[in-house]
Amino acid sequence: MTGAPDEELIRLARRGDEQAFASLVERYYRAAYASAYAVLGNAGDAEEIAQETFVQVYEKLDRLRDPGALPGWIWRIARDTALKHIRKHKRIRPVGDAPDLNLDEQRPHEPLVAAEEKERLIAALTELPDEMREAVLMRYWEELEYEEMSERTGVSAAALYQRVCRGLKRLRETIERKDALA
Repeated sequence: MTGAPDEELIRLARRGDEQAFASLVERYYRAAYASAYAVLGNAGDAEEIAQETFVQVYEKLDRLRDPGALPGWIWRIARDTALKHIRKHKRIRPVGDAPDLNLDEQRPHEPLVAAEEKERLIAALTELPDEMREAVLMRYWEELEYEEMSERTGVSAAALYQRVCRGLKRLRETIERKDALA
């Protein structure tokens, strides 16, 4: 069922098909997690928010009018839920590493770098402004094209491109600055 189009899975899930909904969760969990992580900078909280996101998706699935909007809808629910989490807890507790999601063998969220380089990258990511961090994570973690990012966020592809470029520049500067201090 994992190869079925979103529209079919949504139709079946609305009728109570748990396997269809599980396929949607499997397909979009990384997007929900990345959206929450971009806001929170905390792996444990992001995982919790991603799970909560799919509870909301399940409860609100009948409200989704355009099945083609599902990825952006999930992304926004995760982002909004993460922002509510921040307001409720009034703080963000960054952690040193993202969890191993075991969603597939490719694990695109784990760059081919040494463990210490990965830690430096994650620490630098937490210092980026939210908009830049979200754009960088969508582009390089979720491997979305700029048009897909634009559809998801409602921000122009050109603006997202600028956010990614500026974000990468800031990441480089932050890592170089910290390396010089070490």
